[in-house]
Amino acid sequence: MTLSSFLIVLLGSALAISLLQLLAWARSAAKLERIAEEIVQGRRPRSFVIFGPRSLFRVASRLEAILAAGEKLSEQIEQQGENFHGVLRNMMEGVAIVDRNHRVELANDVLMEQFGLGSEPSGRTVLESIRVAEIDRLISEAFARQEARSGEISLRGLPYQSDLFLIVNAVPMRNGPGQPNQVLLVLHDITEHKRSEERQKEFLANVSHEIRTPLSIFRGYVETLMHASPALAAEEVQRVLKILRRHSLRLSKLVNDLLTLSALEPARMHLERSPISLPHFLRRIEADLRQPLQEKRIRLLVQLPENLPKVDGDPFRLEQVFYNLVENAIQYSEPDSPIRMEADLEGDRISIRVIDRGIGIPSADLPYVFERFYRVDKTRSRQAGGTGLGLSIVKRIVDLHQGQVQIQSEPGKGTTVTVTLPAWPLAPPESTPPARPSVSVAPVENPSRTAEGYSDRSRLSHAS
Repeated sequence: MTLSSFLIVLLGSALAISLLQLLAWARSAAKLERIAEEIVQGRRPRSFVIFGPRSLFRVASRLEAILAAGEKLSEQIEQQGENFHGVLRNMMEGVAIVDRNHRVELANDVLMEQFGLGSEPSGRTVLESIRVAEIDRLISEAFARQEARSGEISLRGLPYQSDLFLIVNAVPMRNGPGQPNQVLLVLHDITEHKRSEERQKEFLANVSHEIRTPLSIFRGYVETLMHASPALAAEEVQRVLKILRRHSLRLSKLVNDLLTLSALEPARMHLERSPISLPHFLRRIEADLRQPLQEKRIRLLVQLPENLPKVDGDPFRLEQVFYNLVENAIQYSEPDSPIRMEADLEGDRISIRVIDRGIGIPSADLPYVFERFYRVDKTRSRQAGGTGLGLSIVKRIVDLHQGQVQIQSEPGKGTTVTVTLPAWPLAPPESTPPARPSVSVAPVENPSRTAEGYSDRSRLSHAS
């Protein structure tokens, strides 16, 4: 082979190799372009392997690493979003995010419940969805002053609930430098706190009224006796003294009931639980109330089934419950009408009923009879010496025993009060030491317990 032929062959081979390399570059570049296009379109390429120049292979490897990092970041953002929505769903406060146009971007379920919204308010303005101008004003102030604003708002006469009291906080938020572009609304519901305050004020007003009335009578009659003529008839003096005695007893009863209510606060209460035999327990109450029963010629009939389990409770506190209920039945029953006490077992609970044929309670009053100082017939109740606290004491004691008290009544036909209490558990196996159930919270000395003995203590709290 001549030198010229060799050179031609060598040049042709080099040209062929160059063409093959150029073709490989072109194919690798095309595949790299397809990989990049799939990434741009949000799809994950099936393979990042490129057979060709090492430089293009390294580019493909870098794209795969960038895509993996992006996917991991997306997962983290998605997880954070789920966590954020989970926090919003489980918050006790109503929460919303509002943009500069006062349009709701996000709201949790609590806010929707607070304002009775049937659908998600996103995309609507605050005035269109929530319809509270005061909240819209706080949002405007938060954007204008670029600082958190808060206010207390009361909404009364709402169609979906009676009253709503809220503390509203509007906090401006920025996604970057410059003016805030969102406001975080946090609405804390203080309705129950406000109602508690109103109940406390009403309670104090009632206590003041109940104490002021007998004290005014005391003062009036004492002044009458002080300025009376020495020739005042003995009968008149006795009449005045009887009035003073009656009102002193009423005042003493009111104080005792208030002390009992205070002692029954859960943080101060200690129940001395033991098994109570109902036949003996109820017949002791019948014996203790024999005098008022005889005065109105009323028979108390105790009807109990055989083999009734014992009740799990504090005998002294439960005496207060049934003294209140039976004395109520006596006070509001006509002479010669019987009162029955019945009981039966329902699973692991014992239901005890006090049934009378008295004047009854109107249905409109039934939801309120366990409230403090509530009286159905205020005039008759005061004449009977009631304080309006008896049924409140009953409910408080039964609740502390993890029981229930229900009342059914019809005017002119009588009233049935049902007290449901836990039964004393059956004896455990011999291998297990017997456990005595108890409810004990920070025991303190009970101000209503006296040294006169067990039977005297039961008279501290009677019916309203």
